[in-house]
Amino acid sequence: MASQTINFITWNVNGLKRKRDQKFQKLQNADVVFLQETHIGVGDEHIIDGLKNKWHIFYTKYTSRKGSAILVKKTLDFEYISYEKDNCGTYVLLKCNLVGQPYTLVSVYNHDTDKKTLDNLSSYLQSMTTGLLVIGGDFNTVLNPFIDKDNSKRLTDTSIHRKLRFCVKKFLKSLQLVDVWRRKNPINQNYTFNSQIASRLDYFFFPEECMWRVRSCEIRDSGMRDHRPVYLEINNASTILFQKDLHIQSLSQLFNHKKHLLTDETGSLLGEESSQALSEVDIFSAVNSLQVSDTPRPDGFPVSFYKDNIQHLIQYIKMLYDRIHSGAFNCSEKHFNETVKSPHDDNQHFFNVDYLIIATILAKRLDDFLESQSKGRVPKDSVTVMITPKTFCTEMRLSCIKDEIEKQKQSNPNLYQDFLIVKNLLRDAPEVDTESVEVSIERDKLLDQGCPLTPVLIMLALKCFASALAGHLKQQDILVFKDSVILCIQPEDLEKVLAAVRERANEVFYIKELSSGNINGEQLKCKGNEFKDEDCGEMDAETFVNTEEESEASWSSRVYEEHDFVIHKEENISVEDDGRQTMYAVVTFQDSDEVMVVASNWLSLDKKQCCWPPFKSPDKCMEAVQNRIKAETAGRPWEKINISFHRECVTFEKAKEEQKEFKEQKERSYLLATGFPGMLKRQRLETTQEMLKQQLPPASPASTSRMSADDKDELLQMLREIKSTVQENSAMLKKLLKDNMVSEAPSSTSVPSKNIKANLKLPLRTFEDVARTERQLNTIKTRKKYVKVLSGLGGFGPKDVIKNIMQQVLTDDLAKEFNWQGRGDKRAFSHLCLTDVIRDAAFKRSVNRADCETEIKKYLSYTADRLSRKRPREQGGPVHENPNVISTSLMENQPEMEIPYNFDF
Repeated sequence: MASQTINFITWNVNGLKRKRDQKFQKLQNADVVFLQETHIGVGDEHIIDGLKNKWHIFYTKYTSRKGSAILVKKTLDFEYISYEKDNCGTYVLLKCNLVGQPYTLVSVYNHDTDKKTLDNLSSYLQSMTTGLLVIGGDFNTVLNPFIDKDNSKRLTDTSIHRKLRFCVKKFLKSLQLVDVWRRKNPINQNYTFNSQIASRLDYFFFPEECMWRVRSCEIRDSGMRDHRPVYLEINNASTILFQKDLHIQSLSQLFNHKKHLLTDETGSLLGEESSQALSEVDIFSAVNSLQVSDTPRPDGFPVSFYKDNIQHLIQYIKMLYDRIHSGAFNCSEKHFNETVKSPHDDNQHFFNVDYLIIATILAKRLDDFLESQSKGRVPKDSVTVMITPKTFCTEMRLSCIKDEIEKQKQSNPNLYQDFLIVKNLLRDAPEVDTESVEVSIERDKLLDQGCPLTPVLIMLALKCFASALAGHLKQQDILVFKDSVILCIQPEDLEKVLAAVRERANEVFYIKELSSGNINGEQLKCKGNEFKDEDCGEMDAETFVNTEEESEASWSSRVYEEHDFVIHKEENISVEDDGRQTMYAVVTFQDSDEVMVVASNWLSLDKKQCCWPPFKSPDKCMEAVQNRIKAETAGRPWEKINISFHRECVTFEKAKEEQKEFKEQKERSYLLATGFPGMLKRQRLETTQEMLKQQLPPASPASTSRMSADDKDELLQMLREIKSTVQENSAMLKKLLKDNMVSEAPSSTSVPSKNIKANLKLPLRTFEDVARTERQLNTIKTRKKYVKVLSGLGGFGPKDVIKNIMQQVLTDDLAKEFNWQGRGDKRAFSHLCLTDVIRDAAFKRSVNRADCETEIKKYLSYTADRLSRKRPREQGGPVHENPNVISTSLMENQPEMEIPYNFDF
């Protein structure tokens, strides 16, 4: 079976002659390794002899302190095509097939004396890349000096670093590459180079359109001085099967297919160029920056076709741009901006190549405009605040950046025209209810992952947001980088800005204070840096006291850094106060809010993360916990989950008891948080009893027993009151919702039409029902039916919308068998097609994807609590005396329902 993931490492090893075996030991978990500063010269080939049994090796020979290499593990399905190496030892370039798919791999050591290496590489890769491009290496500069280096010391940004940064940024633009670690860690500060000034100099670069393949990217500790390795895990799943008949595609086929874009309503061909026509240089540059991979396209024409026929396609691109510029057609109505979704990631969209060419050119113009607005220097004694996006796939109302463009209407009319074209190019967000929303409100646009315009428009929105925060201040500067904006203000203005942020309650951006400044002119203090000078000192001492003959055991006992996992040869076993070994831990998974028992050797050192096995079977997962099997076994990578740690236990049975206790405690906390009168009364009673205990002498055992019995009676009475209140409130809420849905009948999004007919058997009661529904949802028509029905259930806010949908979809008895990821003895709700339908239905009720998933997790998490409250009513609990109140037990235990709605498609 083909591997679905491939693990890469890039590492500046600072020479392979010293501590060679220890360094090689660190590479064992990788499939492909990029090495820099290998220092292999003529006559040094014996250095890598020990690797040849396990690795395919491609390397440079050079006499100075340079050298690059690429290693491919022999156990990986590998087919060699070709490789190139730089005579100066700065890069190795390998073309190959890995597990049946083509790759172009590049290991780079960008020395600060090299001026042309990246330019030469860029020119070559633009025309000669095969398959997926992966670039890793040491680039000897930071991309963002505010967060990619330790600024706790007053150090200037030298001209050499600025020149190198300019070269690297130019290189990234030329190939539309992404700094993978920074994209995955938007606000973290972590460094790969630890001598002198801690900095992040080592990178993996990946094509923007292929970022959906990246599963994880981490900086890890090597236990050595200088550089730390960067780990990259990518999805190797094929997007589409390669078509063997691509050679039959011709220019005439393309022009035939695109004829509707180049003709007016009468069928006349429009070919007159405007003054705003694209230049051939722009078109060539845009086409060359696109990546050649197995990416599907709506029209079936790949990037390679455009690259091979660019000379003949220039006039077509110019005419197409001119029509869009003149407003001759709407891109959405002509389906020019239609996309194909990745089969492995719903967030990833693939566009036609002609769309990408025009979008790339416009993105470059907007990017140049943003760079021209940034001074690039920090005013003296400023406070610096970083603003960065939480996601690169979202909706945006163009009015939030329109003010910035309007400023250019007089001074830069060409830029203003570009903005109008951008507005036309972007896909429209789903329609809102036009009867309840004013027509004058501008339609939202989609910022799709995979569109070249998305990153630059998000940066423009960030700049506008920063301007709005600090526009009223006398002294402020805004510096724009590829993934963040740095706002520089005076220290006395910091509280005003933070207050403005809190007022907006913004959910789109991260805000992080980087340096606090000092009014007295003292050195700026950097905040949030994870690496400390004393850490470096300890590591240096620990590393270099040892001799060259340091034993393997001493190295294997070293551990990964704070956010990684223990690599001891012995298992990670804690010890309780009484000296017994603790074998199991009780934790809460933060993503699903589930209390779980895990093996203690799966925890990270700081107990903030936990490994979880990749088994689909809940029984197998529980068996793995009980047997405390080592993480990263079973041939597949284990998931790393953020957790809240509770406690550790000696036995599995004790841990299960603690799990049960924590679950019950969480349910009690949930009831307290709801603020029911009975629970509040109980709180007041407990407070009164505590006060009495402090004032009265100790009671006799008999009186204590009597008080305990009284307390039980009072507690039972309170529970009855709570149950009665819940029944009453639930019935009233359902009645209100029902009345509200009837009153909103004219709205197309609140109540489905009554003229149409379809039978959806809901709620689902058994796994067989779920399997039947999953099969039905394989058709687009059925999915639309479900979305229409579920979106019509209404609700006020995300919690109410999801609750209404989930109650309609699943009975509580079935819901308790699911959780979000399928951990423990539960099944995975996130893997169902039904979940996608719920997301789409919630989206129509203005609930975004993140809120939808959060509320589903909460709903599933509290199913047991709902059942525990419902069971007494079903077993003959007290009935409310008010005849006007509908019994909630009947409403919650709904019969199978047939919904008589019709649909026209």
